[in-house]
Amino acid sequence: MKQHEVSLRKRSDQGRYWWELRSCAYWDRFQERKLYYQFIQYHPCYALDADGLYGNNKTAFILSDDLYLLALLNSPLLWWYNWRHLPHMKDEALAPNPTVLENVPVARPSDTTRSQVEEFTRRVIEITSSQLSMQTVMLDWLRIEHGIEKPSLKLQSIVELDSDAFVAEVKRIRGKKNPLSVAALKSLRDEHARTIEPARAQAAEALALERQLADLVNQAYGLTPDEVALMWQTAPPRMPFSPT
Repeated sequence: MKQHEVSLRKRSDQGRYWWELRSCAYWDRFQERKLYYQFIQYHPCYALDADGLYGNNKTAFILSDDLYLLALLNSPLLWWYNWRHLPHMKDEALAPNPTVLENVPVARPSDTTRSQVEEFTRRVIEITSSQLSMQTVMLDWLRIEHGIEKPSLKLQSIVELDSDAFVAEVKRIRGKKNPLSVAALKSLRDEHARTIEPARAQAAEALALERQLADLVNQAYGLTPDEVALMWQTAPPRMPFSPT
């Protein structure tokens, strides 16, 4: 924005710095560890930021790196609760505005529960980070090796594809005019086995951990088996996962 500095300094609505729209009293807070969340949620969308990231005006953050709180906010129980207490937007998206979200009741876990939740949550974060990196590498590989310039929604969720579905999607995008050679077909199969299949195993591990985290959150709130069953019987759309 340096090229516009002269004109920007003449503005009447500038903040402390000439490049600000208005003054911000919490710039330094962005550098801290925090829990980001989206203002428009079709699913629970809460994430740990340990890298000092900046969000746009459709996000907010809680100044905490409490992994128990993170697991709680992403749990089926809190989605069930929030569906009934947070404002609803178009297409039944939820709007967790800070003034409303701050009233969400948070159960105090036992030391044992907190320790387990933190351990499982760290592993889920580790798996998620690994899969995001894998996704980026694979899409780049498909672009360079197989000419897939615009990946489809399926390829953007590549970990959900088994070998046959992966090959079929690449074939579909390339079209009949660009059939796969035998060597190209083998390379897709080999890369799926080498890269995507381990990620699929990790995804299954993460889902199992999320189920255990949900159970621990339910325990922290003192839910009985009948109450857990009732939660699922009255579950709103788009719960984080389906019951076992």
